[in-house]
Amino acid sequence: MRPYQELLSGDGKATASTWARMRSDCRGTQESVLMSILEAASHSEFGRSHGFSGITTIEGFREAVPISEYSDFSGYIDRMAAGETDMLFDGATEYFISTSGTTGKSKLIPESAAGKEAKEAVNKVRNAAMTRAITEAILGSPSAMAMMASKGLDLKGSGVADMAGKFHFYSVTSAMAGRTTEGGIEIGYASGKTFDGSEFSGMLAYPKELMGLQDGEAAMYLTMLFALRYDDVIIVTSNNAARFYARVVHAQENVERIIEDMRNGTIDPGLVLTDEERRMAEGYMVPDPERADQLQAILDSGRENFTPRNYWPNLLAARFWLSGSVGVNVPRVKPLLPEGTVLFDMGYGASEARINIPRTPGSGSGTLATFSAFYEFIPVGGDEVLTADQLEAGGQYELIVTNYSGLYRYRLNDIIVVRGFDGDTPDIEFLTKSREILNIAQEKVPASGVLECVGRMAAELGFGVRQAQVRENLEAQAYDVYIEPEGRTDVPTAEMSERLDGLLRGSYDLYDRNRMFGSLNGPIVTIMRDGWQESMFAEREAQGAPRSQIKLDARAMSVPDERWVLRI
Repeated sequence: MRPYQELLSGDGKATASTWARMRSDCRGTQESVLMSILEAASHSEFGRSHGFSGITTIEGFREAVPISEYSDFSGYIDRMAAGETDMLFDGATEYFISTSGTTGKSKLIPESAAGKEAKEAVNKVRNAAMTRAITEAILGSPSAMAMMASKGLDLKGSGVADMAGKFHFYSVTSAMAGRTTEGGIEIGYASGKTFDGSEFSGMLAYPKELMGLQDGEAAMYLTMLFALRYDDVIIVTSNNAARFYARVVHAQENVERIIEDMRNGTIDPGLVLTDEERRMAEGYMVPDPERADQLQAILDSGRENFTPRNYWPNLLAARFWLSGSVGVNVPRVKPLLPEGTVLFDMGYGASEARINIPRTPGSGSGTLATFSAFYEFIPVGGDEVLTADQLEAGGQYELIVTNYSGLYRYRLNDIIVVRGFDGDTPDIEFLTKSREILNIAQEKVPASGVLECVGRMAAELGFGVRQAQVRENLEAQAYDVYIEPEGRTDVPTAEMSERLDGLLRGSYDLYDRNRMFGSLNGPIVTIMRDGWQESMFAEREAQGAPRSQIKLDARAMSVPDERWVLRI
């Protein structure tokens, strides 16, 4: 039995016990995973050409397969897209995942049956961890305890599945792309495929078909219209908190239309929908004047009060990415949620693998999911390739993935940091894309770290940050920092730069050392006009990426368009 199958096959107690055993044997679990991956691909064209059947050690695998990029597999993937089987793994391709295109042209990532199951196992353990966190929050809240009791739930014996039909959750999720390859194989987005196998799918507060709407504004309006029918939404999820924030604001701006549709059981005629989409939405809509009155009462108290804090007062948990360049958006959302809402990380993952298991509310780190794939690590600034059991607390590493779906020693171009250990398994957090490492003078500062300091600087000076990016200015030997602020813009940029410089010097020793010796100058802050962030989202959308999948880079690779620069 493959390691992930042990987790999928057991009940809650068995799964918890198995996962505890795996966490205490990092090396053994990883060796077992690698051997099972090689066995599952031993009869494939790639497996035969690389002698998978004769490999018995990690060292032997490394000798047979070099560290790889997407281009090393693209020829195989093209043939798989045409319908060929037994190429990178034994058997047929279940589906392809279309990447978001955040680092270039979108790629097709193949998924095998085993790869799909490995991700499902990670989701199962993640959901169990979040359920435990929610349970602890409920136990500390008399009102939440009363709410659960009113629904007939006994916390000691209830899990996520028991909440279906009794509570709802709201998700900003991309549906399947609705395309197929020339060989007839389905293409989708990672978040949509994750949702398909989620335990939460039975709790969705709106018809699943709304995920596939062609018009983005219509999707925002209708998913919120349907979800606002319920005051028992207890969980909201969105990879990027900014996307959830946008939907909250959209509902706030269009609340009169929403209330009218709620009261009458109609769908606003101004929405851009195909005839089929409109018929589908109208088929689910029923009049609800009582709920419309409740929403009207919230609006009457002030438009600014039309937020989840008031229309979803039973909200228990919000699940976002809390780390990396998108984590900067979470503070904007938090004040809109009911007090006591548990913030839980979505979990670090990619189209290629689900990589960690978040276990602590409010933390962006999580235990490496050693059962899901085989992982290798290259220290930042080094070249030695390490296994998971060789990592050190506080170390930063580039991540290399070997999965069940035909990617071997595959460079994700991600940098992670080790926050500690769970048993002998590293607790890791996504830090940045490797291309986001700033290195003007060998300082090796992650761009996301600069953005973290930007957030601290802004808080000190009394304004918010809607979007920020940093760029290496080699001519000036300094960082160009671009900020679209929320709130006041009257703070001199020279003062911002000075504050930011101080924070960077206090956070990164090599940065401070280079500043001391004059090999690096202080950052140069430029204020951007309202709409700059939105323009970048629109540009990515025009390239075919869905909003929920877009991750704006912390590092700007070029000077922004001059028209967005605010001259003050």
